[in-house]
Amino acid sequence: MTFRPARESDAPAIDAFLATRRQTSMFLRSNLAECGPCGAGDMQFTTRMWLSGPDSGLTGVVGLSKAGWLLLQLPGGAPAVPLRQILAGATLHGVNGDADQVAALLRSLDLHDVPRVMDDVQPLYSLDLADLVIAAGETWLRRPEPADSALLAGWRARFLTEIMSMPPAMALLQANRDLETYRANDRLRLLCDAAGPVAMTAFNAALPDMVQIGNVFTPPDNRGRGFARRAVSLHLNEARQAGVTEAILASASPAANRAYEAIGFRRCGSYAIIHFAEPQSMEPLPCP
Repeated sequence: MTFRPARESDAPAIDAFLATRRQTSMFLRSNLAECGPCGAGDMQFTTRMWLSGPDSGLTGVVGLSKAGWLLLQLPGGAPAVPLRQILAGATLHGVNGDADQVAALLRSLDLHDVPRVMDDVQPLYSLDLADLVIAAGETWLRRPEPADSALLAGWRARFLTEIMSMPPAMALLQANRDLETYRANDRLRLLCDAAGPVAMTAFNAALPDMVQIGNVFTPPDNRGRGFARRAVSLHLNEARQAGVTEAILASASPAANRAYEAIGFRRCGSYAIIHFAEPQSMEPLPCP
């Protein structure tokens, strides 16, 4: 197996290949739609892609985002040598993807024993939005406003600390970067009652027909009151009205599983999220 750098003209073929494995390809597909396959642009989700297989029938896609996240769709796996060739000189902060594929890739790159701040295989859920159940409640959604910035940064940082196991200082820095992206793409919503915001939700990847839910957070004092399922269901109903037909998410806890199942989500697989404790430099292969 060999890999070649993707060209702009490859975008339709890449998306067609990824669409057949859409539930574990949303980051790759969303990044492709927004920035193309060649790594052009300065946003942290901008992704450089490499392809395996002939132009008429791709067999794999590997992507590396500006933020150092390795994304993959390699149904048949990939040997170590071609992977190390394309990643030579890169710095990896983590890996996301189908759980079995991620485990195989980490073994190929000899990264399976590297210390991690997050090493999580989460249940993957999908939902045909025709089957969406809107959770009952008197709360409502709204877009964030400038006055919400400090609140949102604190909530996002706490989410990254609780769910992604980031150290607090790193989490706050990352939170502000993430919020800039969410606002630019109009993907973040606040759930509110008469007293103000009570929870938040966002799409961390989006296409015209499909969205991926992320950044669902309810502060501790508001938990156990159904706010998460209410926020997610209202946001998905908004997306449904705009023409989106499917949603996916990776769930972080049994309580989250129950909330998502209550609004119609059903388990469809497993998704791995690996965040290395220290950035991993991919050294070039030695000359034979």
